[in-house]
Amino acid sequence: MKILKKNYKFILGIIVGLIIAGTGVYAATILTSNQVSYDNTNSKLSSTNVKDALDELSTKAENTNSKDNIVIAYTYDESTCVTGDETTCKVTKCYKDKTANSCPAGTIIKYRVNSSEMKVFYVIHDNGATMTMQQRENIIYNTPWYETEQTYTKGPLTVLTELENITSSWTNVNLINYTMGTTVFYNNKYTGCSVYNSCTSNTYTMTSRSARARMITLQEALAVGCTETNKSCPIWMYNYMIGSIEYGGTSDGNVIEDPSNFGYWTMNTDTSGNSIAFGIHSAGRILGNFTYHGNFGARAVVVISK
Repeated sequence: MKILKKNYKFILGIIVGLIIAGTGVYAATILTSNQVSYDNTNSKLSSTNVKDALDELSTKAENTNSKDNIVIAYTYDESTCVTGDETTCKVTKCYKDKTANSCPAGTIIKYRVNSSEMKVFYVIHDNGATMTMQQRENIIYNTPWYETEQTYTKGPLTVLTELENITSSWTNVNLINYTMGTTVFYNNKYTGCSVYNSCTSNTYTMTSRSARARMITLQEALAVGCTETNKSCPIWMYNYMIGSIEYGGTSDGNVIEDPSNFGYWTMNTDTSGNSIAFGIHSAGRILGNFTYHGNFGARAVVVISK
């Protein structure tokens, strides 16, 4: 612990020196701490700007567990801290409390998914032992729920398989073993929904899965406030998608590359017989979409231990 604090002061001195050097170049310009970048090659930090580096160092100085992959956590606030990159974000240590719901839905977690990658997540729910979190942006774009035919009985095999493949290297998150229709995600095991808020049947022939990530369930989306009404979801649920800025969010930076990034799929299907699955739309609402359409993608949902 003493060594860690010593290194903290040493690195802090370097960063402060960088602030002075950086601002000296722009004598007539006021720069905020997240606008001043530094080379983190030898610092063993994930952050690339001074603000995040100081926050990360503060967390490290208090944390004696070197295997902790949480870089930093922030309290979500739709006025001051939505993305986790704002200078007004407030640091929280809620993940150290093993009381259920100590990290409320929306808590922002910057997490090392493996030795070389850090991703930003939002807590969906916290049971005291583990936290289930959803990634900040879509990780998959323009992918059908089920591609080869119009069906809602086989499960989201197209998009789910791609999600599992792209997150297979995320060795710092828990391996999830589940069977749709049997495993309870938060508060409901059912896959089929007669309407968006009534899921009481199982429809999939999809077999058991073992993976690092899955998609959010419709019941989990309902639990954080999403309905079929525009802007009913919290902003973190629909941020970074095309059109989301019209509903209080931020447009995706990949607009040119991914012109159909209007939403992302959930794990659940509509049982009306129209081959429709439910997703989260950029208008901040739950929306049914034909399973073979390619204008939705996926956001990774992972589980980590507290």
